[in-house]
Amino acid sequence: MKEPGLQQHRRSWWRLLVGGLISLAFLWLAFRGVDWSRAWESIAHAHWGWIALGQGALVLGIWCRAARWRLMFFPQHRRLRQSKFFSIFLVGQVINAVVPIRLGELARAYLIGQSEGVSKAQALWTVVIEKVLDSLTLLLFLLVMGFLVPLPPWLQKAAWALSGAILVGLGLLGVLLGLRRRTEHWLQTLEARRPWLGRLRLARLFAVVVESVRLVRRPELFGGLMAWSVGAFLIGALGNWLVAQAMGLGASYGACLLLLAVLQISAVVPIPTSPGRVGLFHYLCIISLAIFGIAREPALSYSLVLHALFYLPIAVGGPIGIWLESYRWRDLVRILQAEGKAPRV
Repeated sequence: MKEPGLQQHRRSWWRLLVGGLISLAFLWLAFRGVDWSRAWESIAHAHWGWIALGQGALVLGIWCRAARWRLMFFPQHRRLRQSKFFSIFLVGQVINAVVPIRLGELARAYLIGQSEGVSKAQALWTVVIEKVLDSLTLLLFLLVMGFLVPLPPWLQKAAWALSGAILVGLGLLGVLLGLRRRTEHWLQTLEARRPWLGRLRLARLFAVVVESVRLVRRPELFGGLMAWSVGAFLIGALGNWLVAQAMGLGASYGACLLLLAVLQISAVVPIPTSPGRVGLFHYLCIISLAIFGIAREPALSYSLVLHALFYLPIAVGGPIGIWLESYRWRDLVRILQAEGKAPRV
């Protein structure tokens, strides 16, 4: 009989292998037929002052997302430090970018619970709220863009699939909340019969879900969360637009909004790729900008620069955040394994 740790280790390597193959396939799609002399010319003649502004906008967008995360701990959010949420948010992002399974959310929940003394169960639930808010914001912008630009069939299908997933998830949550007493009793019984499930603290997590839903139903809180969501989206698109101007791409702000929506959908959909979404990121940039008549070579050059700028704050800020929290990488992974919620990597 194989040891569980060995099985988990092998599964992680299989995920990494499959993700690497998928990334190579997308890289081939992105690079085929490219005139590299034209592509490198676009990078060589880029205006680096505008690129610096674009980098600043992308960092500001991350700051807005961290501020939204902090607001999810209402009403105690006022005593929590925004700087901690920002640094720990970057830690989660760098872990998601490097590890072939998404441990970043678990790391964020653990670290914010340790540093700010908040409930780790509530911190885990805020990740779910983030996904719902991001999805609602995406659908809102896709709806607006649908009136301005004829969306290609593949993007329309992705939007419909995302809408269906949100409706199913919200419907299931509504049923569980409507049967709150029965759900609580069922979870407690399940944990009693299956001791290993007790480590997941399902009953405690459901109680946090109930309380979080009550808070989100407050108009001023939901309005604030949506304002941060829309603001982060608009600022992220601004960063994309500034980089496009730096490279003489001629892309409109609307084109950059649509590109950001496509990239965000790819982040929501759990497509296995290599760390950093190499290949998938670049191919999505090319096919999205093609909608607006932008040629493959400048679109590829743009995707290479934008990808580097997108991951630069994560690559720099994430390790700094880990250092500020006084953790080494191996120590952090070991802590996540000890929590009993993550496979070995």
